[in-house]
Amino acid sequence: MDAAKSYWGFVKDPLYGYIRLTEVERNVIDTLAVQRLRRIRQLAGAEYVYPAANHTRFEHVLGAMYLAGVVADNLPVDLSSEERQKIRLAALLHDVGHAPFSHLFEPMLLRFLHRSHEDMSTWIIASSDLTDVIEAQGYDSNELSGLAVGKSGSSTQRFLGQIISSSFDVDKMDFVVRDSYHTGAGYGFVDVFRLIYTMDILEGNLAVDITALPALESLILARFESFRAIYFHRACRAVQMMLLRALESGKDDLQILGIQNPNQ
Repeated sequence: MDAAKSYWGFVKDPLYGYIRLTEVERNVIDTLAVQRLRRIRQLAGAEYVYPAANHTRFEHVLGAMYLAGVVADNLPVDLSSEERQKIRLAALLHDVGHAPFSHLFEPMLLRFLHRSHEDMSTWIIASSDLTDVIEAQGYDSNELSGLAVGKSGSSTQRFLGQIISSSFDVDKMDFVVRDSYHTGAGYGFVDVFRLIYTMDILEGNLAVDITALPALESLILARFESFRAIYFHRACRAVQMMLLRALESGKDDLQILGIQNPNQ
């Protein structure tokens, strides 16, 4: 049976219920690059204000993968099972480049290594042990590394990359709802499936039908309110600034920036 169609099992998610996994996805999830996301907090520092905000990048990428699959299944275009699997894998891998403490570490990556976490994701997908696993499943690691950060190689299929990275991508749809759920802040009531089921393609770009405008507006407003109440909460920011200063002070002793190859 085609591995892209052969389901291996299920994962229970608090937002979407059961997420079905293919054998290909299971093999990629079992890699160190993906498993390390279990140890990276989604909202570093927020747990000091919202005690339940201890969720990680791991459950987020599983959720993004699930939503990417729903989008691929419902777009008004004929995508093969291989293309749909590719989109799901790209969403699964879009955050493998995150450093400890997620976005909190980003200024150090940019300042000292001149790389963003998207650059690191591309590097890891295309040039690490993960690459061998991807290639063994029959997929082009270079193509996936671009798709995972929103880049599509075809001008007529820009929508493929936009599923992963755009104004209303699966990344945002998942983290807005998931962060609201785990913090209890209450800003994440977004009908993401209304958005997904009304998505269209216009001149190669991802679009949303006008009938789903209220759902799109609710996503935008929920994200805005989440920035004010969660991500930029003054106590969260204070904790983040202290952590960042500590990391900068200890960077040489801890050798946290001595990254010579993507496996490190």
